[in-house]
Amino acid sequence: MPTIGIVVHEPLRSQLFSVGDLERLGRLARVKIYEGAGPMGQKEAATFLADCDAAIGSWGTPWPSGAVVSACPSLRLWVHAAGSVKRMFGPHLAGRGLTIASCAPAIAENVAEMTLGCLIVGLKRILENAAANRLGIAGKVPNARAVGGCTIGVIGASQVGRRVIRNLRPLGGRILLFDPFVRPAEAAELGAELRDDLVALCRESDAITLHTPLLPATTRMIGPTQLAALRDDAVIVNTSRGGCVDEPALITELEKGRFFAFLDVTDPEPAAPDSPLRRLPNVVLTSHIAGGPDHKIGRQAVDDVEAFFSGRSPAMVVTADMLDRLA
Repeated sequence: MPTIGIVVHEPLRSQLFSVGDLERLGRLARVKIYEGAGPMGQKEAATFLADCDAAIGSWGTPWPSGAVVSACPSLRLWVHAAGSVKRMFGPHLAGRGLTIASCAPAIAENVAEMTLGCLIVGLKRILENAAANRLGIAGKVPNARAVGGCTIGVIGASQVGRRVIRNLRPLGGRILLFDPFVRPAEAAELGAELRDDLVALCRESDAITLHTPLLPATTRMIGPTQLAALRDDAVIVNTSRGGCVDEPALITELEKGRFFAFLDVTDPEPAAPDSPLRRLPNVVLTSHIAGGPDHKIGRQAVDDVEAFFSGRSPAMVVTADMLDRLA
């Protein structure tokens, strides 16, 4: 039976793993759980994992650095019960045979769920109508729309973007997709119409939602030209990275009252205390909560361990050649 070390501290561990999933993991392997107060350090992790075949980490926990990997010769699998694993890679992993698995798919489910909620609330003008009703008797909102009657522009066919498209499809409506790595036939299979021009996508859309990693090619990809192309009363949702949007240009347009924005990310993050994003009535600013800790993540981590030691692949194995397109 393999040995698995969980290097996730409390209270994060309880936020990620249900009692049932920890019990399920215990039936798959001998499980060592870090019980220290506060996050474990890299040096402590090297000792703790020395006899382990697999490890599970998360946000703010140890990672498979050169020191950890060299001290743990039996280690064959590292499951990151969080998203990005970029910093784990380097020369120390070359030829090591260590499988790196990310729980980004589970996080993507949560982010896509919140994105759909923002689109529904935004297009229905629920928040504006509720605010008006606090001041007195408010009538129907003339520009309220259902998702099924709108065109939604999805920017990025990432793990999240694909799930957003999947969640939108049963509601009807038209879905546009911008992603330079996707071919028209693949977009059609997803249920979207591919657009190779971001300005055109913005011009056609009642709402746009961003799901791209922050890379040189995506930095400020939504700028003055794209924002100017958006229709009046459009809805913008950004649950990806704040740097993908030209924030000063966005604020300029929002101050005109032309559209409504749901921003779970900003640039810088958090937004400055005096940022207009904190006071504009047509902005909902949240604290990067879309993909936070959740039992879905722990469930995938246990699923990944079970798959690996049954001779199958974890849900998302990450290799060095994938890093230039990942968050």
